[in-house]
Amino acid sequence: MSTTRKSAKPRMRRNVTLTLPDEFIERCRHDGVAPEVVLRGFIADLCDIWSYADAPRTDGYCTNGSDERSKAQEYYDRVGYPYWNGDAT
Repeated sequence: MSTTRKSAKPRMRRNVTLTLPDEFIERCRHDGVAPEVVLRGFIADLCDIWSYADAPRTDGYCTNGSDERSKAQEYYDRVGYPYWNGDAT
């Protein structure tokens, strides 16, 4: 995925209600991080979402770095999500 700056455009929003398991909540509590931060960070890394200082995103999404982006993509691919619909490119 490209690291070049993308033009500003309206973003479609989706709200998902998800019941998180106690184990995940406990892990986040133990590490002192909000579950929302963990999930938002993974999504940003997987989707190569950047937030620039001169035009910060208001939704809190921003990649954690190149290694994190790579690991998120490796996880996603290894699980096989791109192939679940049988139409992977």
